[in-house]
Amino acid sequence: MKKPGLWRAVTTAALAGAAVLTAVVPAGADVRPTRPCAAGEISAEIGEGRSPNPSTSRLFTISLKGNEGVSCLLSGALDYIRFYDTSGRPMDVRFSDKFAVAPFENVWVDDFRRPVVYVSAPAGNGGMPIGSMTFSVPTAPESELTAAWPAPAGGPLMLTKIMQPVS
Repeated sequence: MKKPGLWRAVTTAALAGAAVLTAVVPAGADVRPTRPCAAGEISAEIGEGRSPNPSTSRLFTISLKGNEGVSCLLSGALDYIRFYDTSGRPMDVRFSDKFAVAPFENVWVDDFRRPVVYVSAPAGNGGMPIGSMTFSVPTAPESELTAAWPAPAGGPLMLTKIMQPVS
């Protein structure tokens, strides 16, 4: 014997549930982007973190964040790197990106996913009074990102490639 009332109730409940899910989860959520980041779509912040070897090195993290609503891919190593002192004058800071070697992975960046570049400096509280760092990313070489540098650092600095954060 068919139960049309029960079938109608189940169908109505399923459709109502699907409508709620559609309202809560925007279309395209967590769909991996296929295009590279363009100029003006990302910003950068630099912080000092815990070094795995504090007796020999300090660790800084350059965090790359997508502007609101942006979802794109980054890959490679930072380019056109320049350092400035706390007064905004150019500084000659020795650095090496020899750890930023291929293969390069495409790293997803948006409001929540923040690729990073790790920067290692020799241990110690002294060093050069770096005020800021300016650079571009390979997917948008015409872009110029500037971020405040959190503390004096000695050189040479060692930079990694753009990558997912390591926990």
